[in-house]
Amino acid sequence: MRRYNKKEQLVEFRLANQGKAITDNLPNVRIDPDLLDLYSEIDPLPIAVGAMQDFKSLTMKIEIPKWSKRRKIKEYGWGTAKAILKTEVGQRFFCNRVGPNQQKDLSLLKKEIREYAAGLGYICGFTKIDRRFIADARDEKFPYDSAIVLGMEMEKNLLEEVPNPGDRLFDFEIYIKSAKAVFLLGKFIRSKGHKCVVRAPLEGWVKWVPHAVMAGLAELGASGVAVTREFGPRVRWAMISIDADIEPDKPVNLDMAAYCDACRACIRACPGKAIPEERIWWRGVLKRKLNDAKCYPYFKKYDGCGICLKVCPINRAGYVKAMEAFHKDGTILRK
Repeated sequence: MRRYNKKEQLVEFRLANQGKAITDNLPNVRIDPDLLDLYSEIDPLPIAVGAMQDFKSLTMKIEIPKWSKRRKIKEYGWGTAKAILKTEVGQRFFCNRVGPNQQKDLSLLKKEIREYAAGLGYICGFTKIDRRFIADARDEKFPYDSAIVLGMEMEKNLLEEVPNPGDRLFDFEIYIKSAKAVFLLGKFIRSKGHKCVVRAPLEGWVKWVPHAVMAGLAELGASGVAVTREFGPRVRWAMISIDADIEPDKPVNLDMAAYCDACRACIRACPGKAIPEERIWWRGVLKRKLNDAKCYPYFKKYDGCGICLKVCPINRAGYVKAMEAFHKDGTILRK
C-alpha cells in the first residue's frame, strides 16, 4: 500500500499490513480483498463521515448545545478536550517512558493486560491492525502492529430513554469514562516495560468495528455496529497499539448475519430509513451500508439518536436468550 502527500508531491510506501490476512479471511463477512486494497490506496477512509468531518461546526452547533442543555459542559466538554489533548499531544511525551523490567513472556503479558482491562470495565481482545482501516492512511496514529481492542458497556437504562434523553447521554457517559480508563491501561502496559499508543473514544483515526470483529469480540450487525455476546450493540470502543508481538485472538461466530436477516428491527425502526434492507458491496465489503446523509438529521434532532441500538433484541433480551429462541424455532424476541 502507498501513502500520498499531495502538497509535497510524494508517494511513500506504508508499513506492512499484518491485519490484512485476518480481515480477508473472516468467516462471516464476505470480502473482496482486491477491491478493498484498491479503495484503501486511492481513497483512504476519512476520520469522520459526512457533516461530522467539520469538527468545529459539529462541536459548536450540536455537541455544546446538547451539553449545555444538561449542564454538562464541564464534564463532557472538558472530558472530551482532555482526551483529545492526551491522545494527540501528550502521548509524544510519555508513550516511550516504560518501566525498567520488561515482561518478556508475551502469553503472561496478554493475560495480565486482559485482567487489568476487565478490572477497568472492558471486554478485551487482541488482533493485528489492518491499515486499510486507518483514516487518511495516517499510520503514525497506530505505529505498532499489535492491537488491543477494548469495549465498554453503555448504560442500558440511559439507552432506554432514546429518542428523548434525559440529563445524562448514553454515549457521552461512556466516552468520558472510557477515555479515562484507557489511559490507565496504557500506563499499566508501560509499567510492564512496553511502549504503547492509546487511541481513545471520541476519535476516528482507527476504525473500531472491523477490529472488534477481527479480535473476536463481536460480529457486524445490520446497522453497521459491532454486536457483542456480552452487551449486544451497547458498546463503545477504544484501542491500544503495543510494541509486543502478542498472539491475536480468533474471530468468533455469533450467527449475527442470519439473525439480522430474520430480525430487521433496526431497519424498520430507523426514523431516517438510513439502514438498507439488503447488503451491497461497499469498498470491498458486502454489508448494509448506513446512509450517513439520512442518519445525520436524526442524530442531530435526537441528541445522538441511538434508536437502532435500543430496539435490537440482543440489547433488550441479551445474546443468550435471543439466540436460544432464534435457534429453537426462528423466534425473534421483543421484535
